[in-house]
Amino acid sequence: MDPDLKRSLDRVFHPASAAIVGVSERMDNPGTLFLRAFQDMGFEGRLYPVNPRHGEIMGLRCYPDIGSVPEGLDLVILAVPPAAVPGLVRECAASGVGVCVINTAGFSETGREEGRRLELEIMQARRGSGLRLVGPNCMGIFSSRGKTALFAGMFPTPGRASMISQSGSLSSITYVTALERGLYFDKIVSSGNELDLNCSDYLAYLAEDDHTGIILAYLEEVRDARRFLDKAVKIRGRKPLIVFKSGLTASGSSAAASHTAAMGGSAEVLAGAARQAGMILVHDLAEMLDCATALYHLPPCAGGRVAIVSAPGGLAVNCADAVEWHGLELASLRDETREELAGFLPAEGTSFSNPVDLGFGAVIPGNYLKALRILDGDPTVDVMITVGTAPASRDGDIGLIAAITDEMLEARSVISKPLVSVLFPSAFTSTHMAKLHAAGIPAYTTPTAACFALRAYLDFHRQAGEGAGTAE
Repeated sequence: MDPDLKRSLDRVFHPASAAIVGVSERMDNPGTLFLRAFQDMGFEGRLYPVNPRHGEIMGLRCYPDIGSVPEGLDLVILAVPPAAVPGLVRECAASGVGVCVINTAGFSETGREEGRRLELEIMQARRGSGLRLVGPNCMGIFSSRGKTALFAGMFPTPGRASMISQSGSLSSITYVTALERGLYFDKIVSSGNELDLNCSDYLAYLAEDDHTGIILAYLEEVRDARRFLDKAVKIRGRKPLIVFKSGLTASGSSAAASHTAAMGGSAEVLAGAARQAGMILVHDLAEMLDCATALYHLPPCAGGRVAIVSAPGGLAVNCADAVEWHGLELASLRDETREELAGFLPAEGTSFSNPVDLGFGAVIPGNYLKALRILDGDPTVDVMITVGTAPASRDGDIGLIAAITDEMLEARSVISKPLVSVLFPSAFTSTHMAKLHAAGIPAYTTPTAACFALRAYLDFHRQAGEGAGTAE
């Protein structure tokens, strides 16, 4: 990538020094919240609050303006009223600041002439300097190793996912909900209106970032679509790129325009571009997280032959349908595998074909684990899905969900093939799903969600096996 762009984005994600303009003694003040966020993260660089009305904020000396800070700054965050932004950008440019994050909203996304005029003034204010801009109308940057944060209460996570989001709130929601899935981020950029740096710039950077293994993107408009597609093609088969694109309908396009001044695009054109670039298109946040969880946790797998293990028969049939709906294949188990299963499962109320219906055999401790180990040894099986619970309860363990979860956790350490779990859509299952995710077993509430995610996971590893994608 362009060396100057790389240097700028290095300063975004790994600043050695940062100033926050607009702090106050009010704890709900946006600037003060950013200051708390950096402190919560344990920011290791030099940190400078800026406000001429205060001498000290949260134990740190407060400076009257950017020019009075005693060193050149990598990063400045502006959390001030819109009218104050152009003058502060001019001050940052004159002081040799590397990057300015404009948290402030109230620009072209409002649809008002005043907002558009202010954006023109901002661009004029940085002209002739090396200053780059993130935003405006954004929540900023999360960097696990750079120790920067979008909001107070975040903490460094040893993750290998990164995200580009044109919505600040969606970036923060994704961070929080992904934690429940054992899905941890190294970098998140809330890009907002993308007045200067845009999603194509961030994608170019993350494509070559050694600490990013999977990229998520929430987009309302791709302003430099040709360049974005070119970058996506270059990582095809190297890093999964999951794209949640909104603004594809008339209503969605209107909402996007009032959110980030973006214009929606054609769903058909987007689908064609995704096929060309190997992007994974999703329709909502749940699908984005579902796909990311499978790609984050599961080992590489080239085949789509699925073995289903279940006690409830109806959900097993539903899962078999979902396998076919999503272009996967039910594995044809070997005779030897069926004989092994028949050796310990009851003859009545069970099935030793595929799906493997454990019936009341699932009530016996250890049977889920035995079945998974046998299927793991069958060369006709590429992926295993466990579905549901057991037709019993024991010591308050309804449906034996806790016992079966424990057996799947034990299986994870002794089997080699990808394992996915389907429970059921209830808050009752959430703690068990969290345990499975933490152990690297993606868990879903429906067979349809599981198979949608597996399709995306298998498509990516097929591309990787084809050797697609070339470094820039």
